[in-house]
Amino acid sequence: MPIPSKVIVDRIQTFRAAWRELAPDSAFAGMTLLQFEEASSASLDVRSAIVALGKQLDGKKTEKSKSDATVNELLALVVNSVRGTPGFGHDSALYRAFGYVRKSERKSGLSRKGSAGPSTNAA
Repeated sequence: MPIPSKVIVDRIQTFRAAWRELAPDSAFAGMTLLQFEEASSASLDVRSAIVALGKQLDGKKTEKSKSDATVNELLALVVNSVRGTPGFGHDSALYRAFGYVRKSERKSGLSRKGSAGPSTNAA
């Protein structure tokens, strides 16, 4: 089972602090404290880069939302212009190609719901 990321960071910091306080001049696993700090800094550097990229991603998502809102207004202007242009309008092929339902294809909306048939009461 993998060790959670936060636990790794905490362990690196704990090892560094304890080593620095209790045995700064000693070597363990063939490394001095400085060598251990350099070797473990790669993990911390990658985490910092991930945080920075996450912030950039959040910024790009906000930028995309604003851009989409602007383009959505532009699309509405274009379709409204097609509706109001002679030779096109609500019943044109272009209007249909934009994904709208042409006026001639719309249903009236009238619905006649009748009973299912004569009601028979068995007594």
